[in-house]
Amino acid sequence: MTAVSPLDFDSFENKGLLRYLNIDIPLRNMYDFIELSRNGIDKKALLHLAKTIDFDVKELSHVLNMSERTIQRYDLNKKLNTEASAKVLQLAKLYAKGENIFGDLSRFKSWMEHPSVALAMKKPKELLDTTFGFQLLNEELVRIEHGIFA
Repeated sequence: MTAVSPLDFDSFENKGLLRYLNIDIPLRNMYDFIELSRNGIDKKALLHLAKTIDFDVKELSHVLNMSERTIQRYDLNKKLNTEASAKVLQLAKLYAKGENIFGDLSRFKSWMEHPSVALAMKKPKELLDTTFGFQLLNEELVRIEHGIFA
């Protein structure tokens, strides 16, 4: 039996995650995620993710807990710190999971924009600034996947 973590290992979702970041590296296990976080995600990959999931710099700054100006000042090849890189990976993983569950990325993006009764009438996107928010959204996606609606 294995422990469940916020970045459950699922090869389909990991391929989506890599596609969203436009990077081509093997992700064989959780240690690869740890190393990728430690090595850092560069701004180029961050911007590719933002374009794919329709996030602007303000939304990115909210998720990463960084100022918009700091993000804007980064060179394209400059890498984010470990904490910000881990959040970028969580964000890409969440959207890959949502696309998989909803069957379409645009449907999942729409769900992320609308208040949910199961989330205390918050828009899912509003909860992305904390690890607990990511955890709550992942749990809600599992419920949706299994047909359990609050």
